[in-house]
Amino acid sequence: MLFFIIFVDRNLWLLLAIAAIRSLGNGISTPVANSLLPELTPKSHLTQANGINQTANSILLLISPLVSGYILGNLGIIYVFVIDLITSIGGIGVLLLIKEPNVKKMQQGEVKGSLTQITKGLKYTFDNRSLSLLMLFTVVGFILIAPSSQLSTLFVKRTFGTNVWLLTFNELFWTIGAALGGIFISLHSKIDNKIKWITLGFIGSGFCFAAMGVVKPFWVYLVFMFGSGICMPIIQGTTNILIQETVPTEWMGRVFSILQIVSTGIYPIAMLFFGPLADVVAIKWILVVTGILLVVAAIGFYGRFKSKQFYIN
Repeated sequence: MLFFIIFVDRNLWLLLAIAAIRSLGNGISTPVANSLLPELTPKSHLTQANGINQTANSILLLISPLVSGYILGNLGIIYVFVIDLITSIGGIGVLLLIKEPNVKKMQQGEVKGSLTQITKGLKYTFDNRSLSLLMLFTVVGFILIAPSSQLSTLFVKRTFGTNVWLLTFNELFWTIGAALGGIFISLHSKIDNKIKWITLGFIGSGFCFAAMGVVKPFWVYLVFMFGSGICMPIIQGTTNILIQETVPTEWMGRVFSILQIVSTGIYPIAMLFFGPLADVVAIKWILVVTGILLVVAAIGFYGRFKSKQFYIN
């Protein structure tokens, strides 16, 4: 793709194609990485490893735009792709140094038929009460998170102004909060009652989203944006740990694939509704309503587990 951009064409469709391919790659690599982590990490350090992973991702979200902006402004977009290629090759080289762990593998006959394997993964997930409830709540939770995630920039522009520093601080405070949330997880050798922490993460997010819609001074808005950033790695990291500690290795990849679809994959579908709605209803009311609904949904989710622990049949 880089070859085509440099020597053939620089049309917009190539950038869109790159974005689509990268999204496809992330959709495959993220579940695999989450499944591989417990095979490389002793169970006693699994919580800390997930916390470090969440922190590293948040720091990269903070640093990458700054570096990319500098390169784009001083060298041009071609150098952005060149550096992206070099870092990708470096990452692949590091992965090649990792010794493949000994895990239970499917037989040759079981590998055939991707559709069959997807069906089996869905059946396994939704045949388990705890897993199915977790997935269904994740769908609801991330649908309600979508407006704050996807419309926050537009909300800042419409409410506080279009100055670049306003938009920069909006992203900066969330990313710093997310990094601190990852550090919080990494400081724990073990997190007990993970359902409680997942619930608290969603409740905290809902409260912050609702507050973001009604507060007026920009610095107060940033406080709640910062708080929502802290909550996200607590939700994602604790959910990952929960699955890694309870789901058998041979099913973990498929379960994480479903989790990837019902969390980040739900955003585009949700925005088909919330995007047009933002042109009819003030975004602040969308944030308030979805924030309150998220708190209510989280309390209801925790109530279903109050008398029963998370378990796999």
